[in-house]
Amino acid sequence: MIGLPASESFATGLRGEVLVLMVCMDWLWAGRLASPHSTTPVEVAACVGKRVRVRPRELQLGRGRFSMHPRALLRARRWLDRQGVNVREARP
Repeated sequence: MIGLPASESFATGLRGEVLVLMVCMDWLWAGRLASPHSTTPVEVAACVGKRVRVRPRELQLGRGRFSMHPRALLRARRWLDRQGVNVREARP
């Protein structure tokens, strides 16, 4: 069984930013930090349910869209999948 809540930080590969993801029982949260040493996010998003959408260089969680380098996005996708989150490709 997955221990929830679960959280993980991912370097976005862009300007030293970090994306923190949190998976809870029935909702998801994401926060973009300006650096790994920041304590306050500059952007946040949350959604009910366990579904995110991805584009080639972007993770979308609710109304929040977070730019990421493709390798960083792949690591985040794999982690989310292991947490039981449905990761879907966004339609063009």
